[in-house]
Amino acid sequence: MSLPLDELLEQTSGLVSLPAIAIRLNELVEDPDAGAADIAALVSQDPSLTLRLLKLANSPLYGFSRTVDTITRAVTVIGAGRIRDLVIATTVPRAFDAVDSPLLSLEEFWRHSIYCGLAARLLAEEVLPARSETVFVAGLLHDVGRLLIFNREPDEAHEAFLLALQKASELGPQAAERQVLGYDHAEVGGELALRWKLPASLQECIRYHHDPRGAREFPVEAALVHIANSVAHMAELDTRDQRDVPPVEPEAYELTGLRPEHLGPVVERAQLQVVEVESALLGG
Repeated sequence: MSLPLDELLEQTSGLVSLPAIAIRLNELVEDPDAGAADIAALVSQDPSLTLRLLKLANSPLYGFSRTVDTITRAVTVIGAGRIRDLVIATTVPRAFDAVDSPLLSLEEFWRHSIYCGLAARLLAEEVLPARSETVFVAGLLHDVGRLLIFNREPDEAHEAFLLALQKASELGPQAAERQVLGYDHAEVGGELALRWKLPASLQECIRYHHDPRGAREFPVEAALVHIANSVAHMAELDTRDQRDVPPVEPEAYELTGLRPEHLGPVVERAQLQVVEVESALLGG
């Protein structure tokens, strides 16, 4: 018998926790009296985080003509809110270091997640450029619920996987998870984001990345992550044939104004960026 959702989250609360620096930074960004110097001072307390952020600031994500060599300059040129998003992006994967499963390759999981983040950001540049960092982080974190399910409910996760294969014409993977577990990985991830007090936009994108119209405040962002998930699969398979990957819901195109022909060029750009961004996010 599977664990109820609340119990699943309680069991993982000691195993997976948001680092204190990310929590404090979130508070600082929301504090109107805090400035760039305060944010830079906090981040600079963690040398490894500082290094990762500077690698990201100088990665293909930004393409600045001048080297960003200090956190203060990074906050100035990227912005406090975007720095907060990038800190979440660089700290959350480490929060899951202790989460493993014989049924799930963490390397493949994070590669897919980074592809999804990159694709979401590239799509947002065309549709919603001011939110590009948010959807990058949302894409990166969209499947974290799967990690918790595979870690705590490996038998049920495997059963849901087999059920989805056997009844592919009737059930999608999420419906199979709900049938076996009573919830799906998007709901698990959304609840975790809520407990971590991540920004509401991230909570909605994670919870509704398979159902963008369910998002009340950020449906366009959720739709971008939904489309990016399919792009990520295309990039991993190195295909331009959208029939090879999970289909994009028509409402996602309606919400964003994007069309299927937009996806191929995004696949190519994400493939060019993935190795360097993966090194910045997951490297030492």
